[in-house]
Amino acid sequence: MTALAVWFTLEARGTNAVVAHNTALSDVAGTAEAGKQVSAALGTLFSYRYDDPAKNERAAKDLLSGPALAQYDQLFGQVRKLAADQKLVVASTAVASGVKLLDGDRAALLVFLDQTGTRGDGQRSTGAAQLSVTAERVGGKWRVTGMSAA
Repeated sequence: MTALAVWFTLEARGTNAVVAHNTALSDVAGTAEAGKQVSAALGTLFSYRYDDPAKNERAAKDLLSGPALAQYDQLFGQVRKLAADQKLVVASTAVASGVKLLDGDRAALLVFLDQTGTRGDGQRSTGAAQLSVTAERVGGKWRVTGMSAA
């Protein structure tokens, strides 16, 4: 019994240490703000118009930093090549998000996007994306620092 009591005490302390650094459940306003800003950023970043690629480039510089910016440039380098030929317009909307971790000015989220693409010939396609995202708050604004398919 003593061994179990010691083990439970150590487990509780370890859990409390993790919870102390992860305020995603206790900081309702901070969690909501991180989810709202990051979801809006991803909706903007993954929407694209073949006739205005500069808009995406400006948005990427404003909303991304670190490895996420390089990932985005690599992905949209491929899109730019195809988009002009196909006259592609993509609309993306974040439909759900969840903050997994909130630790001061750092956050980890899971975001679900719905995407609709329309080509110049009228052909439409729809799809969904699920992204695991890391973000950092700088000057009160959340910027995406990392992304991967979840």
